[in-house]
Amino acid sequence: MTPREITAVCTRDDLRLAIELDGKAWIVLDALTAARLGLDVGTTPHPDVIAAAETEARQERALVRGAALVGRRSHASGELEQRLARRDGDDAARAAVERLTALGAVDDARHASELAEHRLRSGWGPARIEHDLTAAGVDPALVRTTLAELDDPRLDTAARVALGGREGPAGWQRLAARGFDEAVAERLCGLPDDL
Repeated sequence: MTPREITAVCTRDDLRLAIELDGKAWIVLDALTAARLGLDVGTTPHPDVIAAAETEARQERALVRGAALVGRRSHASGELEQRLARRDGDDAARAAVERLTALGAVDDARHASELAEHRLRSGWGPARIEHDLTAAGVDPALVRTTLAELDDPRLDTAARVALGGREGPAGWQRLAARGFDEAVAERLCGLPDDL
């Protein structure tokens, strides 16, 4: 196998290094990682160093992407790990989520609470909240705890949003479609026998 050579190291606008291997774009790393691995112009890195650099680059990219994603909106750890793994692989995604969790940027309990409040404000009920939390990979025990914290006044307020001006059977159908149970429908629309 022909030894491979680092042919260029350029500083990017974000102060990370774009490194070329054999004249072709290869990876982007932070300067400390590149120095630790001995990646400099004219060097011929050992295949183990090449593999380590590629792993470091994937992990760094996953961490940067993960931070950007949680900066835009809350994510559950399972949901974030799945998104990151599609591009950067399972190991890099797992490491990024663990780091973001340790920093407090990812918190499944906070995410569950925020998602529940958002759905309620949008007129969605417990069944939809449960579905969305489960789909995001939130632990089932945390899903149950989040749903148990939804009290009747908050559910009724959300159901009124869902109802709009609907009453009677149309109201019951709307509430069922939006994830509310019969108890909420009875409180707001009356008993089905009375309709």
